[in-house]
Amino acid sequence: MYRFQKRVTSVSVHALLAVALAGFLTFGASGPVHAQDSSTTTETSSGEQPAVPVQAETASPAAESTEPAADGAQTPADNSAENPVQPAEGAAAPETAEKPAVSVPVAFDPAQVIERARNLAKQPFENPHRELPEALANLSSDNYAKIRFKSEKAFFSQANSGFALDLYHPGNMYDVPVAINLIREGQVQAVPYSAGLFDFGETGLSGNDFSTQGYAGFRLRYPLGNVAGSDELATFLGASYFRIQGRDQVAGQMARGLTIDLAGPSGEEIPVFREFWIVAPKEGERTITVFALLDSVRVTGAYRFDIRPGDNSKVDVSSTLFFRDRVEKIGLAPLNSMFLYGEQKRRRYDDYRGEVHSSDGLLINNGKNEWLWRPLDNPANLQISSFLDENPRGFGLLQRDRNFDHYQDLDTRFDQQPGYWVTPKGDWGKGHVELVEIPSPSESNDNIVAFWVPQNKPEAGSELTVEYQIAATQDGSDLHKLSQATDTRIMHIPSGGDDAQAATRFILNFAGEELEYYLSDLDNLQANISASNAEIRNIRLMKDPENGGVRVMFDLIGTGEAQSSNLRAFLQYDDRVLSETWTMPWVF
Repeated sequence: MYRFQKRVTSVSVHALLAVALAGFLTFGASGPVHAQDSSTTTETSSGEQPAVPVQAETASPAAESTEPAADGAQTPADNSAENPVQPAEGAAAPETAEKPAVSVPVAFDPAQVIERARNLAKQPFENPHRELPEALANLSSDNYAKIRFKSEKAFFSQANSGFALDLYHPGNMYDVPVAINLIREGQVQAVPYSAGLFDFGETGLSGNDFSTQGYAGFRLRYPLGNVAGSDELATFLGASYFRIQGRDQVAGQMARGLTIDLAGPSGEEIPVFREFWIVAPKEGERTITVFALLDSVRVTGAYRFDIRPGDNSKVDVSSTLFFRDRVEKIGLAPLNSMFLYGEQKRRRYDDYRGEVHSSDGLLINNGKNEWLWRPLDNPANLQISSFLDENPRGFGLLQRDRNFDHYQDLDTRFDQQPGYWVTPKGDWGKGHVELVEIPSPSESNDNIVAFWVPQNKPEAGSELTVEYQIAATQDGSDLHKLSQATDTRIMHIPSGGDDAQAATRFILNFAGEELEYYLSDLDNLQANISASNAEIRNIRLMKDPENGGVRVMFDLIGTGEAQSSNLRAFLQYDDRVLSETWTMPWVF
């Protein structure tokens, strides 16, 4: 529930055309709006920056230098200056002569993170970016990806709990060192920078080439596929970005801690996670907990992430936000994805792949328990869609198409990338789900963002608490018992003379759940289709023996009264709704 109590990318929107779309829809932007760069590495989809380190207020460095604790390391009771922490058994010796200091363990209380965020909000904002050593700052994305954390140095004992913790090195665009702290048996211990934890590979660098502080972020591993495996479970890297993965899933879209004035006229403000506290899991535990401190020009925040691995890995998020100043548009539970093209617009691209996207639609379960499916687009102009609601039950960016043949991409494996589903906890009140679609010429840009915007705008000095869950799901078929809108195809019908107007033909496929049962009485199965500022003609409904389910076709003809239309379509039998409500904006 919630209650009120890189460098920033400039985003300007000078002229937006508003029309009704379950609230409103906006097209076009005269100022530049840049998609997030997701081309850094296969493990880094964000083009933003990580955060500045803030050491625990009660932790002080020990006088004796040691390696940070790794697999098989002793508990905090043994991790004192007199009995330093040792690397994992069999781990390689440090490559550098000087070993990093490990702080003396001190008691940890989650309330301390909230108090840190509250106190930080009372202080002026300080730019967290720092000048990296030239050797790191000049690394290309490819060379940065060659810096690998040594798996034998991983923190926590994967043999006992299944979890392992890796760290990311600063470099390339990651010029803000992030403080990492471990919590064992209720005690917190800072992890200082150590070049000996990394293999610099073919970069030509070594730990002796530079000195730096902090890390760029971290990754959690867990045996998702089989008991002997070690798969990526969660990654926190860059600004407030993070991602989770379930069994047989690969890296795809991401979540964010917060968005501030995204696609707004004043430009986006990008919060960052400055510091993390990671709780060492005990033997047999299936949940790992991460605390984080967020900072931005106008907002600070204390976050808690409870991460549970599984077929559809889940993370419970709890955050308390403190506002230095008024925010016009706060984006809660934001999701970031990429959509270059799909089946409806593939002819624009000279590419061997039939589709290129990490998500193909936005699904919303609104407060009235209506299920809306909105196919994604890579528009010619900035496009903002808002879905007015009260106490939403869930929303998410899903990758519904799981057919490899539609992608033919063996490297990126779009068919195996997860969808993310957000389930609010408690009543979120009035507001809207906002979908931002940013024009993009390349798949390296994360050009799709979806988030919840509360109706009440936070003022300076106010507080906001929000709780929700994110699940790394597949196509969303486990979320409801309605048939799904699976495909959207579009074609232009030219005019045939004075009596035949030009039209746009839409071909929609619905499949799944009880729909097959009703196909025996196709004559009484109805397609309920509506459009604003336009006429709907030539509705056809037929069985689809190849894909299963039903195909719906109709023609859209503009009336000249407006430049755009909002379309809705769903299947029903008598008064019984059988499918999701497909919805799409259209510009004539």
